Amino acid sequence: MDLLSLVLTLRPTAAGTPPPRLARAAHAILLQRIAAQDPQLATLLHDEEGPKPLTCSDLLGPRRNGAISPEQTYTLRYTALIAPVAEALANAFTPGETLTFEGVDFSVLDCAPTPAAPSPSAPRPGDLSAAGNPWIGAEEYQTLAARHLLPGEQEARRRWEFLIAAPLAFQTRGKTQPLPLPELFFGSLALRWNAFAPVALPEEGIRRYAEELIAVSRFELRSAPGWERGPGLRIGAIGRITYQALNRDRYWLAVFSLLAEFALYAGVGAMTTAGMGQVRQIAQGE
Repeated sequence: MDLLSLVLTLRPTAAGTPPPRLARAAHAILLQRIAAQDPQLATLLHDEEGPKPLTCSDLLGPRRNGAISPEQTYTLRYTALIAPVAEALANAFTPGETLTFEGVDFSVLDCAPTPAAPSPSAPRPGDLSAAGNPWIGAEEYQTLAARHLLPGEQEARRRWEFLIAAPLAFQTRGKTQPLPLPELFFGSLALRWNAFAPVALPEEGIRRYAEELIAVSRFELRSAPGWERGPGLRIGAIGRITYQALNRDRYWLAVFSLLAEFALYAGVGAMTTAGMGQVRQIAQGE
């Protein structure tokens, strides 16, 4: 298992008002859990430059005036992009234990998928149970690549629709760009794929094709605050967006369909270890 998207279902043990963004605390907790299993891997994840082989979401769930309630459940998602991190992540949390974020305790109700029971690849639309939650997944690079790139394995799509569930932004030319232009969106995915996958993709060709031959055919986006530290604040886009290929080149359609599926694990854009860029492809009929 190279790729893992793990969702924790949490319940506060008492009412509280934690900070609005908890992804950095979630990231720190994960590194602590990995360090307990493999200190060298945890140090590498903390210190290495460039794309990180993991992502962390913020705490997701209902709040009233910023407060959380023990009558509600919340979720937290982690993803891994290489096998050692996927293995460590799969064994990092246990149902029944307690996690503490900024002084607020949460009971872990569920942790899915488990190493013994990976989630199905095609959950039913609207099914948010552990077995059908579209944010849960487990995959191998070779299997994912073969499904899209080998002739006759799967018909390539010309349209890809995405849900952007956390603020998404790109750092380009010294500026923050919150608009998910095709070349930025798919270029980000290609960069992460080539950083970790055993099968390389033509990154510059992907960016050029996306700029020239991928159009935005539909979108419902709005701006939202993402990562912040002190006076620093990064604004991103959230909502839904659909990209459409303007030609029928079988190879390029297969590459972009591969990257669209990879988005679930990789995240898109900047600060994906700090709660930003949580993205997944929307299934037909969803």
